[in-house]
Amino acid sequence: MSPDTLPPLDIAGAFVRRTDLSGASLQNANLAGADARNARFVGTDFKDANLKGTVLLGADLTDARNLTVEQLSEAIVDETTLLPDYIDGSKLVRRPTTVVN
Repeated sequence: MSPDTLPPLDIAGAFVRRTDLSGASLQNANLAGADARNARFVGTDFKDANLKGTVLLGADLTDARNLTVEQLSEAIVDETTLLPDYIDGSKLVRRPTTVVN
């Protein structure tokens, strides 16, 4: 299979804490309910990715591409989540960092 014919990644509900997915293509990926605390997504492409319930506490989304406020509004983020410069963090509901690591 070539990269163009691979099915979208489906890691719904997976434990991917501290995983480095920097530069990955997560287009159309299903990350619903995944625990991605402190994961690195620097330069990752999130076009049409499902982030419903994805835990992104402390995640590094610096320079992430095709990420929207709508996607992040369905995820769990807080003040330790590093957002790309083009995302207005004031439009997000950030949860207090009280989740047990």
